[in-house]
Amino acid sequence: MTVLLRGSAFITGAASGIGQQTAIAFAQHGVTKLALADINQDALSISAGSLKKQFPHVHILPVHLDVRDSTQVKEGIAKIIGEFGRLDIAVNNAGISGSGRKTHELEDDEWLGILDVNLQGVYRCQKEELDVMVNQEYVWAPRYNESKWLKS
Repeated sequence: MTVLLRGSAFITGAASGIGQQTAIAFAQHGVTKLALADINQDALSISAGSLKKQFPHVHILPVHLDVRDSTQVKEGIAKIIGEFGRLDIAVNNAGISGSGRKTHELEDDEWLGILDVNLQGVYRCQKEELDVMVNQEYVWAPRYNESKWLKS
């Protein structure tokens, strides 16, 4: 296993597709604490169980939440911090495509629903994630690296 990543990660939309594959890649490359979030509780449980079997060395934390709900996002991040103590990596991947109708055929409510997940959901998650992350020490300590000859 090549260790490219360290620390803890949070992935929304992690029960399937890109989110699930991101979780697998993170576990393969060094993340040891992995919080998986999704609105689909059943699919989330299956995905988390599969990852636990595949990567027994990784602490998997399923977090059932809806990114459209600020309170659920805030509580989800608090659960992660309570369990892991910190948050190092966040992938705000939850998204929907709607009914599949053409844009000009959508009703305003459907369009706003898509934006609430795909745009506002990212904002809600980032807001809570950054609130935690900006107050943490770095997972990797920066190294002093300066070329002395540039000063002359």
